[in-house]
Amino acid sequence: MSDLFVQRDVALPAGTLRVSEAGTGRPLLHLHSAGGPRFSPVVVGLTAKHRVICPTVPGFDGTPTSDKVKTITGLADLYAEFIRQELGGQKVDVMAESFGGWIAMWLAVRHPDLVDQLVLEGPSGLRVDGKGGLPADPVERHRQLYAVPERAPAETRSTETLVANRNAVVGYGGGVAFDDALADKLETIAARTLIVMGYKEQIIPIESAHLLKGKIPHSHLTYVFGAAHAAEFDQPERVGKLVADFLERGESFIVREPQVA
Repeated sequence: MSDLFVQRDVALPAGTLRVSEAGTGRPLLHLHSAGGPRFSPVVVGLTAKHRVICPTVPGFDGTPTSDKVKTITGLADLYAEFIRQELGGQKVDVMAESFGGWIAMWLAVRHPDLVDQLVLEGPSGLRVDGKGGLPADPVERHRQLYAVPERAPAETRSTETLVANRNAVVGYGGGVAFDDALADKLETIAARTLIVMGYKEQIIPIESAHLLKGKIPHSHLTYVFGAAHAAEFDQPERVGKLVADFLERGESFIVREPQVA
């Protein structure tokens, strides 16, 4: 964990939630990917102007699971409990990667009073026609995750922890590639939404991004050159500037055509 972030366990009606936070300012909830909680340069940079709060999905990285939280919608409700209890029920901005994006969309659908601006980075849960997904082969998986391999974070967790994390993803998602119930409710998302896709993305098909852009009313879609699925690590400067601009400008945010460096 980054030394900047302070970790604590929060007791909620549905179970205990471990959170790490740093910075001051407007609250920003950052929801991690299936890779587990990691503090990218983007997340660290956002602490300059935001109170960045990073919850760990119960069951990840050795945290306890809850008998009351078994599904993606259950996780969305758990995060809503956290916002109401710990943040006074105020609207917060939400930024989410991949697996976290699936949870974030349900949070915006089920609790629209709690989500102001929403950033979805290669969100899972809506892989059209079952395309994409994480490759089983470790070498190919790493290649599709990172366009710039040397920027991938060093792995310090045990094999047992990584296996438990993968099992948690399957348990919550039920092996579903396309969440029909969520797709039917995308039009109800009221939050201003930024959809970020790596230009070299293969794990989440481009059809998914087009579906989100077409159905979420107040949404922008942009691509990050030089990035694959883990865009926050591949291109931290580009992603950091893009997200910061979106969060600060709100309704005046405009996506400009990206340029190849």
